Amino acid sequence: MRRLTLSVPLGAAALLLAPVLFAKAPVPVGRWHATLEPASGLEVPFGLKVESKGGVLSGALVNGKAESRFTSVAWDGERLILRLDHYDGSLEARVADGGLVGTFTRAIPSGRVEAPFRASLTRTAVPVPPKGAPSIAGDWGVEMGEGEKTSRLLATFRQKGGDASGTLLGSTGDYGPMSGTWDGTSLVLSVFDGVFIYRIDAKADGPGRLSGTFRNRNGVPTKWTARRLDAAGAASWLPGGSSIVRAKDPGARVSFSYPSAPGKTVSLADPEFANRPVVVAISGTWCPNCHDEAPVLEEVWKKYEGKGLAVVALSYEYTEDAERSFRQIARFRERHGLTYPVLFAGTTKGAAASVPVSLLDGWKGYPTTLFLDRSHRIVKAHSGFDGPSTGARFAAQKKELEAAVKEILAR
Repeated sequence: MRRLTLSVPLGAAALLLAPVLFAKAPVPVGRWHATLEPASGLEVPFGLKVESKGGVLSGALVNGKAESRFTSVAWDGERLILRLDHYDGSLEARVADGGLVGTFTRAIPSGRVEAPFRASLTRTAVPVPPKGAPSIAGDWGVEMGEGEKTSRLLATFRQKGGDASGTLLGSTGDYGPMSGTWDGTSLVLSVFDGVFIYRIDAKADGPGRLSGTFRNRNGVPTKWTARRLDAAGAASWLPGGSSIVRAKDPGARVSFSYPSAPGKTVSLADPEFANRPVVVAISGTWCPNCHDEAPVLEEVWKKYEGKGLAVVALSYEYTEDAERSFRQIARFRERHGLTYPVLFAGTTKGAAASVPVSLLDGWKGYPTTLFLDRSHRIVKAHSGFDGPSTGARFAAQKKELEAAVKEILAR
């Protein structure tokens, strides 16, 4: 019997195998539990969410229950690219051993920061505090540093079982949505939101006492201690934002002109501001607390624009590269749907000598919000912004802002 043989040309065989050999690897979707290592020995846990709906990829940075959406997510079969264009940063990763390994990069005043990260679909087990263990939920008075460099912060913590969350508050706002664990004696909280890179470690140090270390992305530990506060103690632990900064001369009129785009200058003398009370936000697109404040200002402006209110933000950026600065300002406005003008006021390096910052006593940084009357005199100034991470303080901050707006409208 003759043996039948099947002959397939070599080129045809290659075509048949091509879909198998060159098929894209599946998108690494899911809820990833990640760790950033910005400095040797410093691990900052955070979450990554990657989703695919109808072939469209999206995702978010996750810190506890807080999510910050990526501006875009892309997968080329080998690399996962998660962009944070509003912060001029990105995360890029590859799949390795069932997990992700990659690098976070972001532009900063001195150049670029780079930090490796890894991620797994499996979360590290959450500790279970023993029965009768003290709760850390509540407000704590924090003293950070030692000697003359000691500064006060307010900590607000929440706890559910071994899961802990909260933030620290200072004179320019909060430290973002920190999350982590409490096992009854040891506390670990961290945040990575694309700008803030913080970790605090602490141990119980007697009834109502904590002591530990705080580290930012440089990894150098700063000692801190804390004691539990009651409501009255928490209210008086830090000076109010409106008592920190004030006008050097309350009778002086504020006047400035800055570009909103190349070749387009906006002035307080323009018809949209003339003879109107104005809210001026001293801001920066790189500032997470400014991102928290911006949509609140938009909401207030829409509510009171018809009654004569004007709002403008002055954005101080990292570099003198005007093209980059205008690009970041456009991204900032788009991210928050802002319709009030955001002007490029210069660099952070030159901010203190610029108007209106040079007209202030006690200026601490970003954001700072000024409330001008119809003659453009500073009626009130507020340092910082307590964002969503602060819970009830966020709601109180919004009410305080709206009350200040009503005050300048009534003048």
